[in-house]
Amino acid sequence: MRILQLVTKRQYRGAEVFAANLSAELIKLGHEIIFVGLYKNDQDVLSVENAEHYDLIGSKDGRFSLGLIKKLVKLIKKTKPEIIQCNGSDTLKYMIAASIFIPKTPIVYRNISMISEWVSQGPKKLLYKQIFKKVDHVTSVGEEAIQDFIKTFNYPREKTTVIRRGIPIKEVDKALESQKIRAQLDLKKEDKITIHIGNFSPEKNHEFLLDIFEGLKSLNSSIKLVCVGNGVLFEHIKNEITKRKLERTVFLLGFRKDIPELLSASDCFVLSSKVEGVPGVILEAGTQYVPSVATNVGGVCEVIISGKTGYIIDDFDKEEFKQTLLKIILNEDLKTELGTNAYNLVAEEFNPLKNAQKFEALYRKLIPEKSFR
Repeated sequence: MRILQLVTKRQYRGAEVFAANLSAELIKLGHEIIFVGLYKNDQDVLSVENAEHYDLIGSKDGRFSLGLIKKLVKLIKKTKPEIIQCNGSDTLKYMIAASIFIPKTPIVYRNISMISEWVSQGPKKLLYKQIFKKVDHVTSVGEEAIQDFIKTFNYPREKTTVIRRGIPIKEVDKALESQKIRAQLDLKKEDKITIHIGNFSPEKNHEFLLDIFEGLKSLNSSIKLVCVGNGVLFEHIKNEITKRKLERTVFLLGFRKDIPELLSASDCFVLSSKVEGVPGVILEAGTQYVPSVATNVGGVCEVIISGKTGYIIDDFDKEEFKQTLLKIILNEDLKTELGTNAYNLVAEEFNPLKNAQKFEALYRKLIPEKSFR
């Protein structure tokens, strides 16, 4: 099959990385991939080995772009995909607009979040309800997210499928990576490292973590927080760290590609989000035998078995979050048990090849038989 994977931008963000990982597995299965970004990314460009790569326009300016539609139509006519998968809301609205001008091609939308949090009411909800009528099938990363999607748009269940994320497992030298990060941050051997990976945006709720670690500092100054990522609130959080005198407790690394290596050097992963779909980063932590503590939102309960692979904290309870983190960090046997269980969960239920085969079967079902190559 010839498959077009459409992403907002070829960048190292959740939806885009998933599309890239899926594309790599589909290529291994013998399929051709056209990996396309709506907007050009000028640094740390995401690519897929042996795929065709395209970017349509320079940048997003806030307006609906007719020029982007024209370029998308031209690209589709040139590359002739047999099926198109949209990964992100911008990709969908432009693809549906472009579909008017191209030969009939099945369109799949991959939903990664609790869509009601983004499209809850008013004109935007009505618009997307009409857009989704043009979509042939919707996949979602978890049951919570798909139920939310069906309820929000009154969407037919038979046109939806839950296909979990495929999480690649990379073998990493934990001891070496631990030495490297400690040298970089001037940490002692006995210091404990917790890590957060995510965009610096309001929904990721970094200030919650600052509150937690401000309290932990007085209880156990050896417990550190390392935050990876960038975004609109990066400078604000940086200033808050200085204001609260947490410069030797909370460390900001900015954008990094070496996520498995950083996770392997950590004792625990933390997530304090206000909104989530099914957070793949918790699963990525599991690939490095790292347990997680996370707030109970969205599909977090689908990637943490509380008490077995980590812990889920209800109602944004800061004291419980803090005490749970201490319990894991200070108990090596518990940390090891949780981390091993987390690894086994990923290996058994989030296998990249099985994930790709499910998408492959879905695509074959949607593509008219006569069009197979």
